Amino acid sequence: MIQLKKVIKLRTVVSTSAGMALATSCYLAGLQVANMVSGDLAWVSILIAGILALLSSLNFSELTSLYPTAAGIKLFIQNAFSEKIAIIIGMFYVVLGISMVGAESYLLSSVLSSTMPLFHPYWDRLFWMVFFILFVGVINFRGVKITGFVQDILTYSMLTFLILISIYAFWRHGFHFNLPFRGSSAQAGNIFQAAGVGIFLYVGYEWVAPLAEETTDYRMISKGMMIAIGLLSVTYALFIVAMHQGLTEAQLRSGTLIPHILFAQNLLGTKGVVLFVIVSILASVTSFNAGLLNTSRFTYAMARDNVLPRTFSKLHLSYATPWVAILGLVLFSISISLVIFFTGQYLYIIMLAAALECFIYVVTAVCVIRLRKKFPDQPRAFKIPFGMTFPVLTIIIFTGLLIGIFSDVTRDYNGTVLFHNYWVAFGMALFFMFTTFYTLRIVPILKQKAAARAAVRKRRRPGRNGR
Repeated sequence: MIQLKKVIKLRTVVSTSAGMALATSCYLAGLQVANMVSGDLAWVSILIAGILALLSSLNFSELTSLYPTAAGIKLFIQNAFSEKIAIIIGMFYVVLGISMVGAESYLLSSVLSSTMPLFHPYWDRLFWMVFFILFVGVINFRGVKITGFVQDILTYSMLTFLILISIYAFWRHGFHFNLPFRGSSAQAGNIFQAAGVGIFLYVGYEWVAPLAEETTDYRMISKGMMIAIGLLSVTYALFIVAMHQGLTEAQLRSGTLIPHILFAQNLLGTKGVVLFVIVSILASVTSFNAGLLNTSRFTYAMARDNVLPRTFSKLHLSYATPWVAILGLVLFSISISLVIFFTGQYLYIIMLAAALECFIYVVTAVCVIRLRKKFPDQPRAFKIPFGMTFPVLTIIIFTGLLIGIFSDVTRDYNGTVLFHNYWVAFGMALFFMFTTFYTLRIVPILKQKAAARAAVRKRRRPGRNGR
C-alpha cells in the first residue's frame, strides 16, 4: 500500500507556515493597518497581531501533538465533540480556505497584466490567473520533496528580500521608528484597533499542521509555526512601514491594487518595478503552493476516512502524492478565480477567509479545553502552560474579532463603503449549510459503500486461502 513519505524537515515546516501568509493580498491588508495609525506606528500593531497569532498557535501545537495526522483538524473536533460536527467544520474550513486562492490569483493577474502586457488587459488577466494556478498544481503533483524544496527557496528568498528592501528604504528616507504612544492620542488609540486588522497578515500559518504525517518528527510542527510567526512579524513590521512611507499621499488615496509596485517605482524606478513584479509572483506562488500542499493532504485524509469520494485518496505510484485531490482543488481554485474575475469581489473573499480563521482559532481553543477534560492522562508532546488561561484568552479575543468583522463595513482607501460585512456572515452561513447538508445526506452513503466494499473483500479472503 502506498503511503505519504516522511521527508519534511523543520526548514520546510517553517517555510510552509510562513509562506501561506506571504501573499500579495497582504500588502493591501498591511497598508490598511498603516493608514489606521498614520504609518509610523504600524509596526506596533503588527507586532501585537503577531502575539495574538502566537497565542492561537499554542492551541494548534497541543492538538497536533495529540493527533499528528493529515486529518488533524477533523480528529481534534471529532474527539472533542462528534464525527458529524468534525466533518461539517472540517469541510467548511477547507472549502473557504482554498477560496483565498481566487483573491490571490486575481491580485497577481492585476500586477502582471499591468506590467507584462501580452494580448489585451482583459485576456491577460484571465491568462495569468489560470497559468499561475496550473503551474503550482504541477509542482505539487511531482511530489512533496520537490514541492518543499521550491517552498523553501521561495519563502526564504521573499523574507530576505522584503527585509533588505525595507532597510534600504529607511536608509534612503532617513526614517526612525516612533516609540509607541509618542504620536498623537488618536494614533495611540488606534494601535489596538489596527492590530485587529493586522491579525489577517498571519492568516493561514496553521495550514502546515496537516503535514504532520510527512515530517521526519511531528513535534517540529509546533516549533515551525512559532518560528514562522516570528519571521512574519519582523518582516511585515519593517516592510509595511517602509511601503507606507514610500508612497505619496495621492497614491495612498488612489485605491490601487498594486501599492507595492508603486512603492518600488518610487524607490528604484523601472528596476524596482521589475523586482517587485518578481516578488509578486513569488508571493502568490509561495502562498498558493503552501495552501495546495496542505489542503490536498487534508482532502486525501478525508477521502481515506470515507468522508469524500474514495477516489480523492489515490496516491500517485511514482510521486506518492494525492494527485486526484490536487487536481480537484486546482479545478475548484480556477472556478473561484473565475467568479472573482467576473465580479471583482476579491475583498469579499479576503474578509470571508479572515472571518473563517477567527472562527477556527476559537474552535481549536474549545477543543483543547474539551480534550483536556475528556482525556486528561493522554500523553501530549506539547502542552500549553498555565492551565486553561491561554485557550480561554484565545476564545475571548478571537470571538471579539469575529464579531467585529461581522459588524463592520469594508471601505476603499477613500472611505467609500464597498459592502457591509454582515454579507460576510451570510456567505459563511451558506457554506456552513452546504457542508451540513453534505455531512448529513452524502457522507452516510459514502460510508455505506465503503462498508459494502469491505464486506466483499472479507468474503473473498477465505476462498483465496482455501485454493
